[in-house]
Amino acid sequence: MVEAEIRDTTLHFFSFSDDKLDESMKMIQENFKDVTYDIPNYPVLPPELCEALKSKENEINQMQWRAIVGVGAGGTVCLSGHSVEVDELSEIVSQFILDQVSVEGKVILPFPELCPLLTEFLQRQRFDYSGVTFTPVTSSSSPTVLLVGASIKVTEVRNRLGPLLQSVVQNKVTIDLPGAARYFSGHSGRDMLIKVAESQKCLIQLEDQPHLSRQMTRLAKYNLQHGVQVIVYQGDITKQNADAIVNAANEDLNHIGGVAAALSKAGGPQVQKESKALVKGNGKVAVGDVVVTTGGDLKCKSLLHAVGPESGKASGRERSLLEKTVSNALKLAELMEFKSIALPCISSGIYGVPIKVCAEAIVTAIKVFGSQDGRSLSKIILIDKREEVVRAMQEACDRLLPGKDLGFRTDVADQEGASGATAGAPVQVEIVELQPNSNEYQNVASGFLRTAKYNIHKIERVQNQYLWNAYSVCRQRILAKNGQAELCEKSLYHGTSAESCNCIERDRFDRSYAGAHATAYGKGVYFAVNAEYSAKSFSPPDQTGMKRLYVARVLTGRHTLGKSSMKAPPPRGADPTDCFDSLVDNNQQPTMFIVFHDDQAYPEYLITFS
Repeated sequence: MVEAEIRDTTLHFFSFSDDKLDESMKMIQENFKDVTYDIPNYPVLPPELCEALKSKENEINQMQWRAIVGVGAGGTVCLSGHSVEVDELSEIVSQFILDQVSVEGKVILPFPELCPLLTEFLQRQRFDYSGVTFTPVTSSSSPTVLLVGASIKVTEVRNRLGPLLQSVVQNKVTIDLPGAARYFSGHSGRDMLIKVAESQKCLIQLEDQPHLSRQMTRLAKYNLQHGVQVIVYQGDITKQNADAIVNAANEDLNHIGGVAAALSKAGGPQVQKESKALVKGNGKVAVGDVVVTTGGDLKCKSLLHAVGPESGKASGRERSLLEKTVSNALKLAELMEFKSIALPCISSGIYGVPIKVCAEAIVTAIKVFGSQDGRSLSKIILIDKREEVVRAMQEACDRLLPGKDLGFRTDVADQEGASGATAGAPVQVEIVELQPNSNEYQNVASGFLRTAKYNIHKIERVQNQYLWNAYSVCRQRILAKNGQAELCEKSLYHGTSAESCNCIERDRFDRSYAGAHATAYGKGVYFAVNAEYSAKSFSPPDQTGMKRLYVARVLTGRHTLGKSSMKAPPPRGADPTDCFDSLVDNNQQPTMFIVFHDDQAYPEYLITFS
């Protein structure tokens, strides 16, 4: 005979027979279980697991108590009760843990162009890939992306992604019309392409135009303490002249994607041939290291292959590794006694590291390098085609580097020598007179005549690619800061004299002339909402009686009431760097806007009238 007694949390057995006690203990151990699980990566028990266990617990305890679920601290779950029922609950926990294990899966894409744009394409399709990240596989011979995430998520996304990719097609459309490339590269054309892409759930990319890609748009220049000059360009690095050009390479020096493919193609077969020989002789190039090959047909003395970190493979050390990579590239160029070097935004393309992280890491490394005196490497060029990348690099330079020169100009790549000498290209301005029967003419004229009762002699469109590029970059900056709702791009009026037209069309509206006409609301450039105000007061006639007025595209952004003493818009709050974008004469119903950034306005049309 065996007696049992429950004391608090323990069960005690009593018997005159050791055999009976052992038998009773064995029966209890066989029929009852107490199991504890720690759920990895969860500080508290996940709600979905809680619900599944609670549902199962209610089901098995309908007739009598068979098992219970207890929740402990730190994502711990305790299962106690009859062995069969505890096993059923354990299966739920085990499956959940298995589903959450991080796994990788590969998917081959139908086109290589889709690799860096896959997430954007899936968003257009409203394809849910939450919980899964995509990383291009740079070492694969086929266009391939790596899916990383919880097992259940990766499996589910991969199963749905396969049929979708099988239905994707690619088509090339050539628009052989005068000015088409310029139009679609401009603001209006890009906006139209985005709207079409969104409505049709597709991606639209412009192919590079050879005659456009030769131009390098210089956005900013920074003069560091010990004579090192940093210049930010928007343009094609394969056309850039420098003693050294840096390639964003992979560990195998297999130049098959992004900047690496472009530089290898432009440099010719010798670049890839030497790269393969390097790897064969010395092994893979480690992340952070830099090696040298010929530049081939590139306009440089040497090509420096810098291996930057890849997102998801650096254990959160992407920034420090990229700083090391750039630092090594600069030190190697210095060791080779080069005077100039051109760098792309390493790791920001198919490697998937956030653009802002890349930009700040690169500029930090440059700042450290430039802080030491006696450098032979005196010119560092940061260059990329993509506006958002160039903007990020410029913003990083603004924050981290001293000595900014805001002068904006466009250089032709061939006129900048490999030793670092600079030579500016003549600014090209095209003035196109509009036909009175055209819709464009009628739209501009009707806006002018709404308040200004004058005779229009002619309307001319001002086409200055350099000013437009500067305006576009400024637009992207304000858009990123304010969002679309507070970008506030307006068509406003600015009266001027005949003598000033050439300067405005070549060099922009210049706020340094503030005070020549009006400073009641700040020492900036004034634009009127109504044409009559500018036409009457600020458009002096020439010797023939003709007056002139610009219709300008102006980024007014967030505005506030101006004062005559203001030389710049004031801060919006406690943060001194977060300022208003423009000033006005009346906050509720402005009749004029005053801007202080020369690139904030573009002279779109010139109206000559009497």
